[in-house]
Amino acid sequence: MKMNKQKVLVISLAVCLIAILSLGSLAWFSDSDTVTNTFMMADSTEDPDKLFSVNIYETKLDENGNLTTEITGDGEGNTYKAILPGATLSKDPTVKNTGKYDQWVRIKVTLTNASVWQKALAAHNITDLATIFGGYEDTAWTRGETIEDTKADTLTYVYYFNYRLVPEQTAILFTSITIPKELTREDMIFTGGKFDLSVKAEAIQADNTGDTAIAAFENCWKDS
Repeated sequence: MKMNKQKVLVISLAVCLIAILSLGSLAWFSDSDTVTNTFMMADSTEDPDKLFSVNIYETKLDENGNLTTEITGDGEGNTYKAILPGATLSKDPTVKNTGKYDQWVRIKVTLTNASVWQKALAAHNITDLATIFGGYEDTAWTRGETIEDTKADTLTYVYYFNYRLVPEQTAILFTSITIPKELTREDMIFTGGKFDLSVKAEAIQADNTGDTAIAAFENCWKDS
């Protein structure tokens, strides 16, 4: 497939977080990494993963729920047990430039079962589900559009990294997730006690695409 040399798109599908909230006081969280799909220039003779690519991963947790120095990936994921409403869970989705050139990066965080969660949280005057993400730095990231897909019943928050991500550099979107303490037993029954949270990283070459990540994606990115 012939592609424009100035528009090399790299997609990393990653880190799926499944949160299971029990009807009582306990719940379980789990997540996993998925494959990375890379697109290269048609006339490139080098391994595409060495040119333009990104990876997204998170740090493993120890038995006490604390971050370690190990990295999850390739299908591995952390498991959270016996979680109560109001619990703060360590989680650090991290995107890395694994290619050879600077890239602009954005991350999409998607919640499933969105309509029931919106109704449950609205009863407690919580209208922004993104407030569950702790450690988010608005100096490093710009929150962009919110995409609501009523057919798929999903809500997606888009974040743009404010700087060019140079080769081997990493950027962390947030460091924790907090289960809203306002949720009650009735809320758990109403939501079915379950929601999925997926994190997807997208990157595009930084050269000749714009002065910011937002401009680059607006000017050059086309969803397939």
